[in-house]
Amino acid sequence: MNQFRKLARFVILFLLFGMLIISFAFWGIGDMLRTDGRSTEVAHVGGTRLPLYGWVGGAPVYVSEVRDQFNRQLEAIQRQTGQRPEPEQALKFGLHIRALEEVIQRAVLDYAIQQFGLTVTDAEVQAAIARNPAFQGTGGSFDPLLFRNRLQQARIGEAQFVVDTRREIAAGQLFAVVRSDGLSPKSLRDDIFRLESERRIADTIYVPDSIVVDVPKPTAEQLNTYFEANKAKFQIPEYRAFSYILLTVDDVLPQIAVSADQVKQEYDARAAEFGTPERRDVDQAMADTEAKAKAIIAAAAAAGKSLEDAAKEVLGSVDGVIKLGPVTKKELPPGPLADGIFSLSAGVAPAPIQSPLGWHVIRVNKIEAGKSVPFDEVKEKLEKDLRAQQAPDLLIKLVTDFERMLGKTQSMKSAAEDLGVKVKTYENVDARGMDPTGKQIVTGPAAAELVKAAFATRESAESDLLETQRGEYFIVRTDRVTPARIPALNEVDSKVAEAWQAEERRKLGDSKVKAAVDMANAGTDLATIAKDLGLEVRTAKAVTRFEADAGNYLTPPVVQELFKLAPGKTQAVRTAEGSVVVHLKLVEAPDLTKDKDALDRFGKQLDTMMANDLILELVAALRTKYGVTVDEGAFAAAFRPQQP
Repeated sequence: MNQFRKLARFVILFLLFGMLIISFAFWGIGDMLRTDGRSTEVAHVGGTRLPLYGWVGGAPVYVSEVRDQFNRQLEAIQRQTGQRPEPEQALKFGLHIRALEEVIQRAVLDYAIQQFGLTVTDAEVQAAIARNPAFQGTGGSFDPLLFRNRLQQARIGEAQFVVDTRREIAAGQLFAVVRSDGLSPKSLRDDIFRLESERRIADTIYVPDSIVVDVPKPTAEQLNTYFEANKAKFQIPEYRAFSYILLTVDDVLPQIAVSADQVKQEYDARAAEFGTPERRDVDQAMADTEAKAKAIIAAAAAAGKSLEDAAKEVLGSVDGVIKLGPVTKKELPPGPLADGIFSLSAGVAPAPIQSPLGWHVIRVNKIEAGKSVPFDEVKEKLEKDLRAQQAPDLLIKLVTDFERMLGKTQSMKSAAEDLGVKVKTYENVDARGMDPTGKQIVTGPAAAELVKAAFATRESAESDLLETQRGEYFIVRTDRVTPARIPALNEVDSKVAEAWQAEERRKLGDSKVKAAVDMANAGTDLATIAKDLGLEVRTAKAVTRFEADAGNYLTPPVVQELFKLAPGKTQAVRTAEGSVVVHLKLVEAPDLTKDKDALDRFGKQLDTMMANDLILELVAALRTKYGVTVDEGAFAAAFRPQQP
């Protein structure tokens, strides 16, 4: 048995070392040790992870793929809104997590396609691309130039588009088991369509609590009873007095001197920033050979034809001219195309420009010259900017000196005196930074952090030296703590009386509203009820369950109640300072026969929604079947903000 164990251990070690040797030979030592770029995995679909070896089988998800998807999301937002979000803002909204999930879903699909043995030939991919209407010219046939132009405009590489198309075709084969046509039962379709399409018209009256004006003052007994039952409402909060030191760049700016030469050098270095860059309105026609490009230019120059007519004559397509619109040089891909366009005069260029995409025939329609701002107009701003650039280093030096002095003196105030730093004080501040009268006295960008530190530090103690989100530094000493307490009635009798009257006014208002609802449901006309209350009736527009008419008091909560009412019935909905009396005047039920087209469209939408749900369930099942492992550390590191 011992000899058998030794032999087994030898065989296992031999196999493990053999696998490692094969790995080093196959991938190379550099690839095995590299931890950056595409080789960094953030997730893995399927496979088995072996200790000291790594993943065997499955499909990797690389950090580069997730970053690319993240950037595509930013570009999509920029195209929709005209503004590209800052990376920090995008991370705050979780766009990086969404990018990871989308890439993982693609990887799960790719792995499933591989496991099921689904294949897509190059011919199938080419045929699918050729059938895409976006890439077809006027004759209805595939136009290679138009194809490349469309991808260029969408910033998608041709290789990536082919990969995506191949996946889409294979996924279609995988999901072909889910047929959307007629997936939803007819009865379900009709019922949901009726619910969503039904519209209701309502009469409304808004009854504010202020309609009750004859609220008596409470008796002493009522005041005392109300106070005893609601003492927590009148509790006097904890107050604290604290001293603090806040070190900011403003403390070091006076120490920074900027010379005139430095300001001038900064102006020269940032010249492009102070002005408007040259902008050109450009159209282009593209050809796959230099001869065709020159033929377009010749047709436009010699025969006096427009670029559109010349391109159509040579290329046989009316889609041959692409409008780039007004662009700056920075907005074009760097290289010969951008350099060439911004060296031309207005009109059709006398010679074509070659780029990796082919041969470009350029027409410059209009040139808007750039403008620069004179030095004297931005001199003050440049001086401020230069001081601001140097201030953080000086602030860190000041903070370091303060920390050293604090360690030596063990006293915030003593350290401040030695360095000439000002100590500031607040008296009687609650946890919101307000004084006993309710006035906000702790203000400024660091206000919330100062108050939080003061309430986290015990009496007569000092906090640590802390940093704010803005990169400022502060330390707090809690000088005095006044505990929260329940006051005596005579200290807050006016507030108690006011609260009692507000509650009584609300009760009396609710009684009036209830009486109005009872009268309406008994058959009294709503206009008569409104007149008795000195109020007005409003007729709201017809709304569905998902619409509102706030101008006529049909807020979402009121609409929700409206769709619970039977025709001719009335109900009240409480608001913050009153109630809305809502009366169902008319129900406009959809006519399924008359609305047949809308019903059919809705049925197809419902079929598609149900099919999509089934597909999502299938993808989730595949993900569970294969297993997905996410390297949280690698993912966090990939999107960690760069330290300056």
